[in-house]
Amino acid sequence: MNDLRYAFRQLIKSPGFTAVAILTLALGIGACTAIFSVVNGVLLQPLDYPQPDRIVVVRETNLPQFPDFSISPPNFLDWQKQAKSFSALAAYGNKQLNLTGEGEPQRLAGLKATASYFDVFGVRPLLGRAFLPEEDAPGKSHVVVLSHPLWERVFAGAKDALGRSLQLNGESYTVIGVMPPNFARAEKTDVWVPMAFSAEERSNNYRDAHYLDVAGRLKPDVTAAQANAELQLLAARLARQYPDRQKGWSVFVRPLLDYSVRDVRPVLYTLLGAVGCVLLIACANIANLLLARATARQRELSIRAALGAGRFRLVRQLLTESVLLGLCGGAAGLLVARWGLDALLALAPSDLPRVADIHLNAAVLLFSLLLSVITGVIFGVAPAWLAARTDVNEALKQGTRGSTDARGKLRGALVVAEVAFALVLLGGAGLLARSFLRLTNVDPGFNPAHATVLRLTLPEKKYEKDAQQVAFVDALLERLRVLPGVEAAGLTHTLPLLGDWVMLFNIEGRPAVAPTEMPTTNFYSVTPDCFRAMGIRLLRGRVFNPRDTATAPPVVIVNETLAKQYFPNENPLGKRMNIAGGPEKLREIVGIVADVKQYGIDQAATSQSYEPFAQHPFNTLNVVLRTGGPAAAVMAGLRPAVYAVDKDQPIGSIQPLAEIVARSIAQQRFAMTLLLVFAGVALVLAAIGIYGVMAYTVAQRRGEIGIRMALGAQTGDVVRLILGNGARLVGLGLLVGLAASFAATRALRSMLFQTSAADPLTLGAITLLLAGVALIACLLPAQRATRVNPIEALRDE
Repeated sequence: MNDLRYAFRQLIKSPGFTAVAILTLALGIGACTAIFSVVNGVLLQPLDYPQPDRIVVVRETNLPQFPDFSISPPNFLDWQKQAKSFSALAAYGNKQLNLTGEGEPQRLAGLKATASYFDVFGVRPLLGRAFLPEEDAPGKSHVVVLSHPLWERVFAGAKDALGRSLQLNGESYTVIGVMPPNFARAEKTDVWVPMAFSAEERSNNYRDAHYLDVAGRLKPDVTAAQANAELQLLAARLARQYPDRQKGWSVFVRPLLDYSVRDVRPVLYTLLGAVGCVLLIACANIANLLLARATARQRELSIRAALGAGRFRLVRQLLTESVLLGLCGGAAGLLVARWGLDALLALAPSDLPRVADIHLNAAVLLFSLLLSVITGVIFGVAPAWLAARTDVNEALKQGTRGSTDARGKLRGALVVAEVAFALVLLGGAGLLARSFLRLTNVDPGFNPAHATVLRLTLPEKKYEKDAQQVAFVDALLERLRVLPGVEAAGLTHTLPLLGDWVMLFNIEGRPAVAPTEMPTTNFYSVTPDCFRAMGIRLLRGRVFNPRDTATAPPVVIVNETLAKQYFPNENPLGKRMNIAGGPEKLREIVGIVADVKQYGIDQAATSQSYEPFAQHPFNTLNVVLRTGGPAAAVMAGLRPAVYAVDKDQPIGSIQPLAEIVARSIAQQRFAMTLLLVFAGVALVLAAIGIYGVMAYTVAQRRGEIGIRMALGAQTGDVVRLILGNGARLVGLGLLVGLAASFAATRALRSMLFQTSAADPLTLGAITLLLAGVALIACLLPAQRATRVNPIEALRDE
């Protein structure tokens, strides 16, 4: 306690030093705490379910084309009956539902799920009950479980909501349950309805129809690896039993948490490592300040040693000051962390998992406390040990100056470390920036500028016939085309960069193959004006026209990749192909269009095909409007246009097409932005550190400089002397940093697009930048050295 009181008095006596050190630490510890809050919430905290480590995800795989794919209904049903590793196995999938009869029509995010779904996640409804097994069947499935927010929004939290009816997609559903407010899977789900597989879905014809998500709860004595091995045996058995549809297909099992965060894990750990480098640079700066302060306190420490204080006692006292400084920096860092966390979440991509679990909780506060203590030890132990190695007789001599060789070497080593860490961070940030620049220059295959997407889902019961869906779309597009500012209005049943619709296809005249060996295409059902509205370029042939109706000859348009891959030495136009795998409807290829990015701007083009919406309608609608300028003037007319066609039809969302493109690269932008910020902070801290050491060196060598100038040294000689000293340290730091960069940037390989992790141009430019900043940091003290008065310097000596 006496050490603590004395340490506190010492810090109060040096307010300038204390303020600079605390602010530096607050920046480093606060940034670390903010990033750790995200890492903790997303990667480390267990999921908010009972025994979350028992919940696993099941996915099918058929390498190399489908490394991670959804499940077909018959396969799921077979596994559910035969697998012994699970206490429950559930299938589920998204289902958009339209709620009517409760004021303005609403589009709800629904989830179709088997009766075992709630058993897998171990959560029971707050009110009422979940699905019964007998309700998970066609004709008996008109029951619904509500999310807590929807219950409050529609029924104002009334308990008598149970048993009441909701009109979903034009059909009456009975409310049987309400989920608790903290149910983690309710973040993006409004209602749950039974899966109710049809007889056709249960048949073997659906073995190759992959559209289900599957999760399971492991039995207490079963591991994920054991469940994985069992399901792989079952999958191999199905492949032998149904070779025409299951050949090559296997399965894998992963813990739910690991699978959910698989894409963001490397990004977050990279950012945590980067901010750790910033903190280490801050520690090096403060260690240098402490070394300078120890020199100023050398007489005080020598007197204490002469009065009987041992080396351990002095080290303990100095370390207490350092740890107290670290704790003060940590406390201030919590304010930085609070602000930084808000900024992080504002920058974070919208699909960042587990956002609701990110906050400054007890685990984060404990991390901050431990980090503050460890940081204090890191920057304090070496200066404390060197300061305690005081020669009492020499230190007590009047006029003793300078630092020991050991302190000088430590200062130099700290500068080398700062430069090396800064170069690693700058190199990583430069590579990500170069990669992102290349990513933004990629042509997505369509023109997102001045294009707006209106998303709708038609209820199956109300629009169960193809002609009804086509009539709705024709009437809606007719009204939208006449809105002021609209240049084109088209429709596609699915959008690029927002998932896919993969279909098998075959080409007329080619040898027949089993379904498992048939090629696949990303399929779009579009109206004639969709290509113009999307800005997709026609390369050859024609686009669809109003004559391509349901009764007209079947036609199809393919993209350039499909044409080159399957018609390498012939003209595809006029050839016929069938999409869906059967020979009953061959379609003539009438056009070839440019490739559109399907799975991501950074992904290679895939085979794509387009059919006229009138010949292959869907109930999921994405209306694309191209306007002559900003779409604000058009927005007001969108809802009235929809309600004029169907007053009960809700609008799912309205968003610019450019926003969809921006979201597809949001994770890359997030990583690049943060790494650039951390690299910028590291550059400033390194420059301050270099300046501080060189300024201290000039002060310590003031007498030597005075003698040199008295003996005839010119201003240039003095500048070269100081710059030479700094250049040696910076040069060594750059060499160490380059070697470390080549090793560290390997971790960025999966985050880079068309950019090598050892890109010489980027690393060379970054090295020159850091060298230039370091030169300026050395030049300022060198200029000060030239203003030394030789007479005053010699008198002081």
